[in-house]
Amino acid sequence: MKKIMSLWFMSLMAGYSVFASNSTPADTTFHFNHNVIKVEEGNDQIKVKVYGNDSVPKKQLYEGIYSDGKSNEKWTVDEDLGLQLPAFLTGKKEHFSSMYPLKAHWAGVGVGFSNFTDGSFHMTSVDGVTLKADQSTEWFINLFQHILPLYHNKLGLTTGLGMSWYTFRLDDNTHLVDVNGVTGVYPAPAGINYQYSRLKVVYLTIPALLEWQPFEGKARSIYFSLGVVAGIKTFSSYKVCYNDASGNKVETVEARGLNTNPLSLNYMAQIGMGDISVFAKYSPTNLFQSGKGPEVRTVSLGLMLHF
Repeated sequence: MKKIMSLWFMSLMAGYSVFASNSTPADTTFHFNHNVIKVEEGNDQIKVKVYGNDSVPKKQLYEGIYSDGKSNEKWTVDEDLGLQLPAFLTGKKEHFSSMYPLKAHWAGVGVGFSNFTDGSFHMTSVDGVTLKADQSTEWFINLFQHILPLYHNKLGLTTGLGMSWYTFRLDDNTHLVDVNGVTGVYPAPAGINYQYSRLKVVYLTIPALLEWQPFEGKARSIYFSLGVVAGIKTFSSYKVCYNDASGNKVETVEARGLNTNPLSLNYMAQIGMGDISVFAKYSPTNLFQSGKGPEVRTVSLGLMLHF
């Protein structure tokens, strides 16, 4: 269907150009195959828009722009939601003309190392909590994205939707325990040596990032972004693993919740080229509810692969 529409658009523009050279045409609307086709001329360019005839208000399915002997095409995929779906979900290639150069860089998968910190970025032992930094991670997948151009098609506001999984592994053979409504750090019971002692927290994430794409043409693949990512907690649990006195492996979920905050906020900075970027995150809010757990904040540093 796309190939047929593209060929039809090129043929129409060729014929329309001949017609335009001999007269001064007005905007034209006509019906074809249960669709509404509108041809507009102005500002040294010709636009062809195709709308579905069966929906009210009519949904734009296609837009072609013919200017200076060149044509650019834009297909409507999921504008009903106001979101850009990654190509692997839609199975359709993205089309960007010089009029729509900005592309968001939120959708994708990422992984980074995480740690706890205080307000001064001290990360060795924070409020009695020491992590195994090489085993504490953040994984995330972002499926939806949208960018709103703000300045000269170089600066835009990116938002979307994603999921983040944090895993914090405690060191020093300790674990987290809720005692009388307050989560604290305690040593393992006598005779137990933890293979791992970890807190896992999952968030639904929504970003608000200013994205700067400074260069024209192909160099536009370089980008920078800075902003905040809000999170809504969807799950948290604390699990330990050890060998009992008989040498049998024991894995058990000791608790859920542990007074972790239901909401989170992260400052995020990102720099990338093409489909790969480096990101850094810092949370100014505590991981645990005030007065109900250690005073710790999260930091992450890692890589992201964009869809």
